[in-house]
Amino acid sequence: MEKNTKKIVIGNVCFIVDKKNNRVLLLKRNREPMQSMYTGVGGKTLPKESPFDSCIREAKEETGLDVSEVNLRGVVKTILDGSGSSWILSVYTAGGFSGKMIECDEGELEWVDINSINSYKLIGFIRKIMPYILNKNVIFDGVIIHDIKGNVIKDSIETYSQS
Repeated sequence: MEKNTKKIVIGNVCFIVDKKNNRVLLLKRNREPMQSMYTGVGGKTLPKESPFDSCIREAKEETGLDVSEVNLRGVVKTILDGSGSSWILSVYTAGGFSGKMIECDEGELEWVDINSINSYKLIGFIRKIMPYILNKNVIFDGVIIHDIKGNVIKDSIETYSQS
């Protein structure tokens, strides 16, 4: 693919929340880009798949868990500076889950106390939107331009009150 070719990927990221124990499941990436950084589970949406269905499928593939209480928290377009590559991500939380967790090919799954999440090496654009992801009173959208390490260069995130 030529460097100047514009590539937009439709995808999702899901943060599975264990409400009982006040923790969230994060994935420590085992490959570039953004290796050894934390994010939620997710990936590309298939051509005939809805973003919601893609979230359910990706969560199952990467964790072995069946998620429920899935809620859209926002939509963000991420742009890798200088590459012409971007993602449009539907961002979800799942407040319920069942099943047995499996090993993930994408990296190491780790339950993290919600109160200590900022002490983890989150991908920069995930760190930027995390307060909105975990806030049930708002939904968000916008654009984040980031470097190859996920550090935010520029952003325009808007939040909207939920009734």
